[in-house]
Amino acid sequence: MVVVLPLMLTLVLLAVQASLWFHARSIALAAAEVGARTSAGRHSSLPSGLAAAEQFADAAGGSHLTRVSVTGSRSATSTTVSVRGEAVRLLPLIPLNLTVAQSATMPVERLT
Repeated sequence: MVVVLPLMLTLVLLAVQASLWFHARSIALAAAEVGARTSAGRHSSLPSGLAAAEQFADAAGGSHLTRVSVTGSRSATSTTVSVRGEAVRLLPLIPLNLTVAQSATMPVERLT
């Protein structure tokens, strides 16, 4: 019993930490999609897409996604926005790599 309870608590904490990482990953992907969608507009630009992605990550991420950085590129035919950040840690003393990185690519609207 002395060994089982700490092991069970560790498993529960690891499960909660994994769910927080997946949540932060979903926020990063949604922010990248918002940025790519904004940047892909016919009368839009890459800086407006990057700003939209950063605003979404800040608003939706809260404390779940920290140290957010947004990068991107835009050509005549497509635009790509990448969002990178760190998921929140339950136990800050445990050295886990909780970095999340997601990107989204969309075609640029244009007259054909």
